[in-house]
Amino acid sequence: MWAIAVPLIVFVAVVGPVWVVFHYITVWKRMKAEQRAQNPEQTAREQEMVAGLKKRAAKLESRVETLERLLDAEVAEWRNRI
Repeated sequence: MWAIAVPLIVFVAVVGPVWVVFHYITVWKRMKAEQRAQNPEQTAREQEMVAGLKKRAAKLESRVETLERLLDAEVAEWRNRI
């Protein structure tokens, strides 16, 4: 029993976490290398897309605020019902 338990405990306590950390370091480095390899055209397109999404999010936030103001004026206790 102890012949299996001791190596298993050492593996789970020491080797396993180190293995996981090095795995994710490798994944992180690979992702950074892929980002550097992207062409600038694609990066610019992605930045434009993010800017458009930010603009859309701001519009939606404005609409929600307007709806909340209207509900506050029309139905005073609507927040307590949710």
